Amino acid sequence: MPPAIPPPLAAYLESSISSPHSQILITSVLSTPPTWLLLRLIYVQLHGVGDDSDNQQLPRRGSGRPESGERKILFVSLTRPLSLWTEMGKKMGLDFHSLLKSGKIIYIDGLGYGSLAPRKDDASLLPMLPLRGLTLDYLEHALDSALASVSTNATASMFTSSEFQPKSRFAAFAPSYEIPEDFQPHIIIDGLDFLLASQPSLTTVSVQALLSEFRTRSRDLVLTCNADGPLLQTATSANHDTGTPLERNHAHFLTSMAHQSRWVSQLRGLDTGSAKDVSGVVRVSRGGAADDDEITSTTGSGLPSHDLADGEWLYHLKADGSVRVWSRGE
Repeated sequence: MPPAIPPPLAAYLESSISSPHSQILITSVLSTPPTWLLLRLIYVQLHGVGDDSDNQQLPRRGSGRPESGERKILFVSLTRPLSLWTEMGKKMGLDFHSLLKSGKIIYIDGLGYGSLAPRKDDASLLPMLPLRGLTLDYLEHALDSALASVSTNATASMFTSSEFQPKSRFAAFAPSYEIPEDFQPHIIIDGLDFLLASQPSLTTVSVQALLSEFRTRSRDLVLTCNADGPLLQTATSANHDTGTPLERNHAHFLTSMAHQSRWVSQLRGLDTGSAKDVSGVVRVSRGGAADDDEITSTTGSGLPSHDLADGEWLYHLKADGSVRVWSRGE
């Protein structure tokens, strides 16, 4: 097992990507950001959890199906810069520079909206697709562009041109194109709830409709959202009409996403406060869509996915990027 993957989480991470067209939800609070867990999920999507991982043993060239490592990742980050992912990924063996240049990861920069040409800092010299604007329509267009490049085996270098014109590219892509199931990429959207919060006119129904569409066009869809108490107080209140529109929309959206997800990973702080050698608590539980799997998958450890019980552990994220995960009492 790769040292980057905590043993208690390995089977859950592998099960998360074993069912096609599934959704995985990662929630966090301000004191426990999800970056370390999301990076480890990306690692499993690229490399699996072991040398003999079923996710990596795809038929070889000539069979009409992709070889190991050919399934791409479409990574949308709406609230965190590429430099953060690059720095943290390097500590655990993910070379984002190489992954972006090779096209294994197609990065959609949610912090670069409004600019057509690449920015001049080092991170922007890497292949990436900037959002034209922070709206649901532009997010859909960016994902369509990335999916179209996957369907035509285009390289990520198409996103580096200074003549990048989103509107003309969007018009060129017919909505009827299809990607063979064996080539459908993983899609990750980090911080989607920020888009909902920043657009008062945006409804949770329209966001869910968009996610449903891209879920059917991807291998799996991974979402990260905030789950701080003030944002969810209306969900636990006897009167669901209380709170601000932001609080009501956020609680409704997060609850709906949990019901539509196969696995839900929750990161939170200790109930007793902070501790020097404990960064927080990670809980992994089945979402509302866990019973919708048509095929029972098996993890690399030989344990069927449906036999995985909900679990909760403590974790400690160290300065060198490594993380220790253990059960209470160990």
